[in-house]
Amino acid sequence: MKAFIYSVFSKVKPVLNSYSEIFFLQNFFSGLIILLITCINPHLGLSGLLAICSAYSFARFIGYHAEFLTTGYYTYNPLLVGLSIGYLFELSWLSVPFIAIAAVLTFILTLSLANIFYRLFGLQILSIPFVIVSSLIYLAASRFSNLYVNDIYTPVYLLTFPSDLLPLWLSGFLQALGAIIFLPSPAAGLLILLMIGFASRILLLLAVFGFLFGTALQGAFTGSYDMAVMDIAAFNYILIAMALGCVLNIPSPRSYVLAFIGVALATILLSSTDVFWSQYGIPVFTLPFIVITLGMTYVLGLLNYPLRPFIYKPTPEQTAEYFHTAQLRYPSAVTMHLPFSDEWMVSQGFDGQWTHKGLWRYAYDFVKTDNTGSTFHNDGKLLHDYFCFQKEVCSPVQGYVVNATDHFADNSIGIVDTINNWGNYIVIQDIRGFYVALCHLSQYKVFVKQGDWVEPYQVVGLCGNSGYSPQPHIHMQYQSSSYIASATIPFCFNGVIEQDTYRHHCVPPENTHLKPAYNHSYYMQVSNFILDDILHFNVKETGTDLGRIEFVTKMAIDGTFYLERHGSRLYLGRSDSCFYFYHLEGNDKYLKVLYQALPSLPFNYLEQAHWFDFIPVHFIGNKLQQVFSQWRQIMSNKSVTNNARYAFIDDHTIAGEIKPKFSQHTIKTKIVLDPYVKFTLIQAGDIQLISAGVKK
Repeated sequence: MKAFIYSVFSKVKPVLNSYSEIFFLQNFFSGLIILLITCINPHLGLSGLLAICSAYSFARFIGYHAEFLTTGYYTYNPLLVGLSIGYLFELSWLSVPFIAIAAVLTFILTLSLANIFYRLFGLQILSIPFVIVSSLIYLAASRFSNLYVNDIYTPVYLLTFPSDLLPLWLSGFLQALGAIIFLPSPAAGLLILLMIGFASRILLLLAVFGFLFGTALQGAFTGSYDMAVMDIAAFNYILIAMALGCVLNIPSPRSYVLAFIGVALATILLSSTDVFWSQYGIPVFTLPFIVITLGMTYVLGLLNYPLRPFIYKPTPEQTAEYFHTAQLRYPSAVTMHLPFSDEWMVSQGFDGQWTHKGLWRYAYDFVKTDNTGSTFHNDGKLLHDYFCFQKEVCSPVQGYVVNATDHFADNSIGIVDTINNWGNYIVIQDIRGFYVALCHLSQYKVFVKQGDWVEPYQVVGLCGNSGYSPQPHIHMQYQSSSYIASATIPFCFNGVIEQDTYRHHCVPPENTHLKPAYNHSYYMQVSNFILDDILHFNVKETGTDLGRIEFVTKMAIDGTFYLERHGSRLYLGRSDSCFYFYHLEGNDKYLKVLYQALPSLPFNYLEQAHWFDFIPVHFIGNKLQQVFSQWRQIMSNKSVTNNARYAFIDDHTIAGEIKPKFSQHTIKTKIVLDPYVKFTLIQAGDIQLISAGVKK
């Protein structure tokens, strides 16, 4: 029975998601509500449903992958076209094929433009295909005399609402909101408003304030506030405010300002477009929304605006939460290994107070110290007094040596070479395309030459005191070309033990002691998931047996692996030094338990070290905590996450503790690793998943 329900749901979900996409949501329940709202006008509702089914059927007929259609991104434009036809024509034997043809045309245009816009500009197409096809339909309708005469009608709404009981601005707002789906009535707008408010509070607020701000400006410019409020084309203000304020940008005070700027710009475009388009009997549709939103998004992209989402979740609140969590969990720059094999200390980091300035700001200096923090013993007057002098220097990356010099003498203490600043150095071309420079090496102690291939942690030389170096140390920088004095670029280290804490990635501050955490094949095998493997578990909750569940290993169309259960997906992957469960699509209870118990796994047994991770609040918090967390994020742009601490009990058992920010309740976790069944035990709170084997 469950399999049948899931099969039906998987077929209906793309259709419902197409409806929710109109309002920037990815929620099949919201899509169902919108579908029902369109049926207030039965001809309109059936026309929209027919259009989306026609587009979906054509896509599957030509072999388009069903995975691409699941979100509704490629089918909501055909849906809008179907609604626009249903607004004009009564559903009949003649309008049915007309709707199907228009829907297929819109899908072809959607697929073509989506590819072009993404490749050339890195932009979404929004509702461009809908505007193009609907405009063509309105122009062609005058020639389709048989269709026009027989099927045009006066819409009859099954649900009405007395608009004269409402303030003028509210009546106008509700009509504009309903007009987005071609139902310019307060009743439809009120239902849409309730749906949006239930799904996303920030979308609701931006819709209201975007409309009020836009109509206030338009009324001031035209001299008639009443006419501005009752202009149903003002739905463009609503869409612009939502798109720029919290969908295409991460919700923050800055994005809200951008949203209002976009609305202000649209007042000119809306009026001018209406004057021009009306000569041909064509509504402006969403043209102002498209031009303003895409224009501002493109400009922000050129400026590398930092608050742009890279993964879209079902609501803007969840997208923001994932964005802020990902900033903490994953590196924001290219990663590399430490240039040594034992413990060293950072003596100068990025933007250091001495030499890491300007073009060379992204660099690190490392020294060795004793327990007192001193870098030398005796009186420090001789090079061999320094703990790091002629200690091994390792390659931090995999690649080719493109330049190496070793003939400069090591400076005596108190003397620096101001002519040959870099001293003896090695430049390695990273296989990712950039270059790593290791400088101030000891004379004649460079062990590689130009053209040699090197691996991470391979010894390439010994630490020295050549060049502009007041005492022995390693200087390391990541740069844009093979020339030794090239401009540096940001980077971070991965697989690092900092004091007693393991860091998946870090940009360590000065005076921090670091040592590398080497990968162990055992943990790499544990995290090696094989396609179609089925992980079976017996479930216990508060000691009660609840039956058996299974997680199936699958691969997404982009090559990412995930564990799937009942339509929910827990995405996973590996970096150079760590395994991650990235994020969860859906709300499966037991996939959440797995994420809580092991969001990340170092490829090294850390006997006396622990590590931290960050669990999104919607994974563990109650509804009130989720709302509070999300509102703090979207109003202040501050990350609200839940610190989770993990440590090895032994070489195959990991215990964790999750402390929500807004609760005294602590969630205890435990997971037992096994290279064959992956996890023999998964526990979070009162829920236990006990392995029942793996089916290959």
